[in-house]
Amino acid sequence: MPLAGVTEADSEAFDAVLSPAEKARRARFHFARNRIEYSAAHALTRAVLSSLINIPPRIWSFADDQNGKPVAMIDSEPAPISFNLSHTDGMVGVAAVACPGIDIGFDLEPASRPVELGIARRYFCPPEIDWLQSQPPAKQGVGFLRLWTLKEAYIKATGEGLSADLASFWFDPDCARVHDGTDTSWHFEQRLFDDGFIAAIGYRARQSRYDINWTTCRLSAA
Repeated sequence: MPLAGVTEADSEAFDAVLSPAEKARRARFHFARNRIEYSAAHALTRAVLSSLINIPPRIWSFADDQNGKPVAMIDSEPAPISFNLSHTDGMVGVAAVACPGIDIGFDLEPASRPVELGIARRYFCPPEIDWLQSQPPAKQGVGFLRLWTLKEAYIKATGEGLSADLASFWFDPDCARVHDGTDTSWHFEQRLFDDGFIAAIGYRARQSRYDINWTTCRLSAA
């Protein structure tokens, strides 16, 4: 959901579905843009989950699992659903599937985000650096962010977050495939949106492969 032109007054419409705890956490953000992103991301998450399981968006509650990842709850019980959200300056998004226990990660970045290509050696593996250097100079910034969003989606799916060793796995962005020395049950997909954002989703499912449906929307609280 793009947020261009959304004001803090506009985002107050999301209050109809947010919990008191979410409103309190939002209030702790210093900058208005962060408060808007937080409200929009959490309202969007509630709407998407409700589209998969037919309950009102305001009914959802959330708890953290052992890795600190949020778990969707209904009446204090885990819901049969897996999800992951992301928000960045100007856009929020969520990936969700109506199946419990799926390792799923989602990441968003503005394609115009300034990057220092020199730090690629700190975070990327040799095959990733080789791929990045093979790109035309004008496309290396976007190439860096393509790799970054894929790696972020992976570590969010595993629950390791930034504690993960980013050099312990590597991606081939041309086919969105991860090489982590374990299994082949990971599936990734990436999009570059026309309004200038890069998104990556990854999930691990040993028995099923899901069709990924990408939807861009503007949300109104209901």
